[in-house]
Parts: sequence; structure tokens; C-alpha cells
Amino acid sequence: MATDGKQKLDHAVDNLEREVPGKARRFIEWVRSDRARWVRIPLALVLIAVGIFLPYLPILGVEDIVIGLLLLSYDVPFLRKPMAATMEWLIKLWRRIRS
Repeated sequence: MATDGKQKLDHAVDNLEREVPGKARRFIEWVRSDRARWVRIPLALVLIAVGIFLPYLPILGVEDIVIGLLLLSYDVPFLRKPMAATMEWLIKLWRRIRS
């Protein structure tokens, strides 16, 4: 069950990696690695807090909550399936808007 959620999340993030430019892609690859866990968890919590307490900022805003939850989902198994579904939906929306 846990591996099913991880597989779905990995597939969704693989799709995301295809949509972003090189430097962002390398950052996503690094942050997904096991050695980045001690950076990933605090960064996720900071992004969620910024998204909650400063949602009106143009660069730091509500979207930071989604990014923080995505980062946190690599370490919190019950977040994996919902975040995978959210990412798939956002990627489909992005592809529709772009075309």
C-alpha cells in the first residue's frame, strides 16, 4: 500500500520534471534523493508556514503550501496519494493552458 502511493508520487513528479527547465529539474532530482531528507523536511515546513501566514505575497504565497506538501509527502506516507493526484491534475491543467 505504501509503495503504491510512492510509485504514484514518483510518476507524478517524473511528469513534473519533464515540464521544468534544467536547473529546476536538477533541484527536483536532488530534493527527491534520500540524502536531501534533512533539508527537505525543514524546507517543506517553512514553505507551508509562509503559504499560510503570507498568502498575499506575489512570489511567496498560497502556492508554497502545495510545494511544501509535495516535499513533505516524500517523508509522510499518507500524503503521497493525495499529492500525486494533485500533481497529476496540476500538470494536466498546465499542459492544457500551454497548448
